[in-house]
Amino acid sequence: MVSVSIYRQSLQQLKTGMLVVPVLEDELKIPRPVTDWLQAHNIFLSELLRTTHFSGKLESHRLIPTGLADIPILICLGMGKLNDWDMEAARRYFGKVVHLAKELRVDTPSIYWDDQLPRSKEDSIFFPEVMAALGMATFRVTEFQTEKAEADDFDLASVQLVYPDGAAELEGYVEEGIRMAAAVNLARRLGEMPGNVLTPKRFVEEVRRLAQNYPDWKVRILDRGQLEAEGMHALLAVAAGSAHPPYLAVIQYRHPKAEETIALVGKGVTFDSGGISIKPSKSMDEMKYDMSGAGAVLATLKLVTETKLPVNLVAAMPLVENLPSGKATRPGDIVKSYSGITIEVLNTDAEGRMILADALAYVNRNYQPDILVDLATLTGAIIVALGHLAAGLFTNRNDLAEEFEEAGRISGEWVWRLPVWKDYGELMKSRIADLRNISSKPGAGSITAAKFLEKFVHQKPWVHLDIAGTAWEMPERSYRGKGATGFGVRLLYHWLKLFHGKEKEP
Repeated sequence: MVSVSIYRQSLQQLKTGMLVVPVLEDELKIPRPVTDWLQAHNIFLSELLRTTHFSGKLESHRLIPTGLADIPILICLGMGKLNDWDMEAARRYFGKVVHLAKELRVDTPSIYWDDQLPRSKEDSIFFPEVMAALGMATFRVTEFQTEKAEADDFDLASVQLVYPDGAAELEGYVEEGIRMAAAVNLARRLGEMPGNVLTPKRFVEEVRRLAQNYPDWKVRILDRGQLEAEGMHALLAVAAGSAHPPYLAVIQYRHPKAEETIALVGKGVTFDSGGISIKPSKSMDEMKYDMSGAGAVLATLKLVTETKLPVNLVAAMPLVENLPSGKATRPGDIVKSYSGITIEVLNTDAEGRMILADALAYVNRNYQPDILVDLATLTGAIIVALGHLAAGLFTNRNDLAEEFEEAGRISGEWVWRLPVWKDYGELMKSRIADLRNISSKPGAGSITAAKFLEKFVHQKPWVHLDIAGTAWEMPERSYRGKGATGFGVRLLYHWLKLFHGKEKEP
């Protein structure tokens, strides 16, 4: 992960291979200290920009050789219009710096900032988010390549934030942002691992490896025998067709000053063929991303631990592979879940709700959380409803919906609330069991899936996030390329930090 340092002295003493200067589109406004410094060296930046028809639009740039030994390259980077400057514009601006440094092969670039430049949020949110964007922009997957492209030989070593008279809190904000990026990139790395590499067992190994760095974690891994003994037959039914054994990984983290215990449950289907109800072959390779909920939960726990948020967390990751075979669960089979509710399996490709049902009920019974949150690449229907721009949010509490909506606005990981009205639950009733795992009527597939899950939280405050449209295939940005997005990590972190990371009264 790239490191970031802060330079607080004047520009006269600065030495860097490349200095990035922000330029607002409105009248090509440039920070005054920069123009004064350049004019002292007979460089009149405003005139140069006008003569080259620089627009100042977001992410547009001009490279200006200065002829100065200490700062040979100046990059004027467009911020867009002041009225359009929001957190997303800021993330795109800082992410673009990484791409420019890579293009010019400058491994230690500098970015100018000062108190006169606009923020879209208070510093405690703005700087962690833009630093996270910078770190996220460095993400690459090269471990499976034997012949690497020339561009992959370049690594960004460090970035210098040039901030004359920057506040004392800035180091903390920068460190927080880089930790956020590392967590998101962990979730992305897990998501990009193919199904033959990231099996349920390999995911467990990743959990154990990571846990070595965090002695406060209490890790429990339930294997097939323990799952059978606990009666998690909904989870086991999904794994029945695979040669790879299933697991339930549970990690408990406690903070001495925390008031609440929050459970995060992430769907971990390391590859989903659909089972006997097999998916079409086109794009089935993307089903390696079906563990993205589990990846986001693990990465969020890592981030919360490192930043020492005062919250007690329980992270649960049901881990399975869903394949057809002579041992696979058949459509029409009935299984008894951990909670005792019987489920008629009418479509083996509606598998995520099966493993979440057992995981949610297990965590609720054994850890008594105050709030349950689950993340899952659960339904294609949510893509029909929301595309690849927002996750579906389902909850039994209005206050939790409002909290997640605000966290989504901050992180850019938007959520949109859909209803969980009682009548939708009628569609999930089975004629010969307690529940069916798909609706009896077409339509509202994401809602009926949520109503299925609701049966297993036993009226506990609960949020379900359907991230099938956002775990991959989101629109590319300077800080987010193709493939796995790590969606949910920053959303959960801001939600916890702003609304539930409060120290209890002494």
